[in-house]
Amino acid sequence: MSNPFEVFISKIKGNRTSIEGNVHITNEEHKFVLYPSNESITDIKAKLKSFELPEDYISFLNCYSSAALFKDAKYNAGGYDVLSAKLVIEYWKGYSIDHPYYPIVWSSHSVGCVCVDQDRIHSERGYLTWIQTIDPDNSIDIDLTFTEWLDQLIEHEGKEFWIPFQEGEE
Repeated sequence: MSNPFEVFISKIKGNRTSIEGNVHITNEEHKFVLYPSNESITDIKAKLKSFELPEDYISFLNCYSSAALFKDAKYNAGGYDVLSAKLVIEYWKGYSIDHPYYPIVWSSHSVGCVCVDQDRIHSERGYLTWIQTIDPDNSIDIDLTFTEWLDQLIEHEGKEFWIPFQEGEE
């Protein structure tokens, strides 16, 4: 099976290496690690049976069990963690995220989660929502699919393009 996410991953500039089967990409600023999956789509759906799952996110988990994106190259901190099926459940419970949301990406930049809004999976506008842990009642609809979000994140070089700038910020 070909990897539908390879086109996005190829946009990441840096040196590519394979360490213990994991794909590592490093450049002067950032480090990325993609952990290949050995789970079938059936196994993924079974683990996340409590949630309605978007096809593109299932496809990602079928290719990669998880990923670390835009970590600081020097300190290996910050950035984003695309959550494994197991971590989706742990973060969902640990942060008491209410239906219709469940987290699929953790951001160490602004300390929050990119979540799937199950009520909008079949929406023409996308289904992702941002929930910041310090202000969970003021979510932000991202209006993108996971694939679109990943593409935009790479294009914006890891900047949280979905969070409106506050006055005085750059």
